[in-house]
Amino acid sequence: MRFSRFSGLLAAALLAAPPSALWAEPAATLGTILGSSDTAIRRMARLPVGGLQAVETTDGQLLFISDTGRYVVRGNAYDLWHGVALTSLAQAEELAGRIDLKHLKLDVADLGALDLGTGPEVVAFVDPQCPHCAAFFKDLASLTDRYRFRLIPVPIGEDSQSEVLAVHCLATTDRAAALAALLEHPTDVPAATGTCGQQTAQRTLITAQMFGVGGTPFVIAPDGRLHQGRPNDLAGWLAGTPTAAPNAGEGGQ
Repeated sequence: MRFSRFSGLLAAALLAAPPSALWAEPAATLGTILGSSDTAIRRMARLPVGGLQAVETTDGQLLFISDTGRYVVRGNAYDLWHGVALTSLAQAEELAGRIDLKHLKLDVADLGALDLGTGPEVVAFVDPQCPHCAAFFKDLASLTDRYRFRLIPVPIGEDSQSEVLAVHCLATTDRAAALAALLEHPTDVPAATGTCGQQTAQRTLITAQMFGVGGTPFVIAPDGRLHQGRPNDLAGWLAGTPTAAPNAGEGGQ
């Protein structure tokens, strides 16, 4: 069992337990803090924020709990990436699975995005040595007349760092060759020299970390929906087909 899942269960157990089971003589019981000694968790969801879970209680409150179960945060909460106040667990879950690039005013060209196709924009963080990315590239080949794929090279594995830097460097003078290097993985891509491509690579790494990119491909649909890993049905997922959306697909390295 992963630690994050265990700690989430611990947080649920702490809220569900009678306050007397937690402290012998508490200065303020958890029930008092939440407004009722009968308050318990109805549902909870892990957010893409380190160590934080959203919780809906049986009396309709929206709370945020640390993975250890030690800290409970209540009160007004805002999703600054979407510019809205959070009022329910369902809303928090929905927004957690999306990124509004327009609201963030993020131009992925600044991240070295290499474009393929025309139409609504699909942003994807990809690693040139990731086998699932190679399969993803084949999937998108038949969709370039419907979507504009904006591919952002990022090194998930240490072995990919020099190759990603070489692609970013090559893109400063020849974007078509850089795209071919990313898609076709040739062995004759010139190595980056000096500081060539480093600023772009650094911005990309920072953004990938901020977005929680843990593997590649990491795909952002035109409507902001996220997919960690290769969708098993890329066309269906991009179109919002219900049967395609829940499938986790194949994760990257």
